[in-house]
Amino acid sequence: LLLVTYIIHPNVFGFLHSFYRFVLEPDVAFLANDTASPGPVARFMELPESPLLTLNMITPESWMVQAEHSLHDLDNIHLQEVNGVVAAEFELEHLLLEGHCFDLSTGQPPRGLQFTLGMSQDPLMYDTIVMANLGYFQLKANPGAWILRLRKGRSEDIYQIITHDGTDSPPDAEEVIVVLNSFHSKIIKVRVQKKAEKINEDLLSETSESKGIWDSIVSVWSTFEMSITGGGSKRDGGEKKKEDILNIFSVASGHLYERFLRIMMLSVLRHTNTPVKFWFLKNYLSPSFKETISHMAKSYGFQYELVQYKWPRWLHQQTEKQRIIWGYKILFLDVLFPLAVDKIIFVDADQIVRADLKELRDLDLEGAPYGYTPFCDSRKEMDGYRFWKSGYWASHLGQRKYHIRAQEVAGVSPHTMGQQETPAAVS
Repeated sequence: LLLVTYIIHPNVFGFLHSFYRFVLEPDVAFLANDTASPGPVARFMELPESPLLTLNMITPESWMVQAEHSLHDLDNIHLQEVNGVVAAEFELEHLLLEGHCFDLSTGQPPRGLQFTLGMSQDPLMYDTIVMANLGYFQLKANPGAWILRLRKGRSEDIYQIITHDGTDSPPDAEEVIVVLNSFHSKIIKVRVQKKAEKINEDLLSETSESKGIWDSIVSVWSTFEMSITGGGSKRDGGEKKKEDILNIFSVASGHLYERFLRIMMLSVLRHTNTPVKFWFLKNYLSPSFKETISHMAKSYGFQYELVQYKWPRWLHQQTEKQRIIWGYKILFLDVLFPLAVDKIIFVDADQIVRADLKELRDLDLEGAPYGYTPFCDSRKEMDGYRFWKSGYWASHLGQRKYHIRAQEVAGVSPHTMGQQETPAAVS
């Protein structure tokens, strides 16, 4: 005889920090009138009202899911201050095609090699670059038959595809066909080799020939330009006008930091006469920001684009959302943006810009991948908050200024990001 005693703690919510519901349905459901069901719904009842809650989804690795509709701040849910219910609608936007690429001759990843993904009627829908880490690459896609190719230019001129695994075309076919016909992960392996006459060519060499190729690349990052670009296209203005754009990247999550983000954007615009294009990490933006940014772009005359990237499964997984967001501004700069972008300025959402960022963009990085700006010290009444003015930091810095990644310029072209050198300090 086994005696089992159950003890139910009266304050069970004091021990629980996360609440889960499973919403995936194995089959499509239909209503009584033979119409398709609107989909599975997760309901959270009788949750504690005092803690600050966050609503998100835990999805398979190859899914890119976004919150599409919600009136509430899903990062900061305080039920004591909510009248009614908190409702949110999530959407599966893309399936990821992931892969690893290696040089058959050296066994090493071909750093800087570029791939394009498209379909027969539109071969240039997405592009990406092969990472030095595990030769990894990822491309957004959707169900269908896709064609993976080397990008025209130096990648196609120097390399050729020798064989591939996990694809839906013969292993020796140079045109790689990949069929996404399920919601499971699709991971392929591609092996390339330099052409005989190009065996001594360096893919990342900064020659006049390669520079011309990088400058001539046209951005084809997304096929949904209407949903992600504000302010219209400026391609008609010629190469000079295309280059004379300030590319500003920032990340934000939650309504409060999105308000800070709007203030930062206005401070950038008020201190420059150069056309500005803002780039935002779409992964954590709220539905309300995504719905209103186009109106702000029209009112203030700037361009914008939303970029996405899924944290690779092989990279150490972070559990805190803020650390994940910080990671995006450091780890994935060379794969977040279309290959036509060669230099980008990161500005924290809560920064106020007091000078023309064109000066920072035009700074000669002298081969360094990025450069930091120093903190301002013109307002002496703020000295009490400048911890680096005394103690350890003061003795450690000496006469040098304090730099931080709250504002930095980064060269994101394949050549620049390939140079692992000391960052440039902007004084």
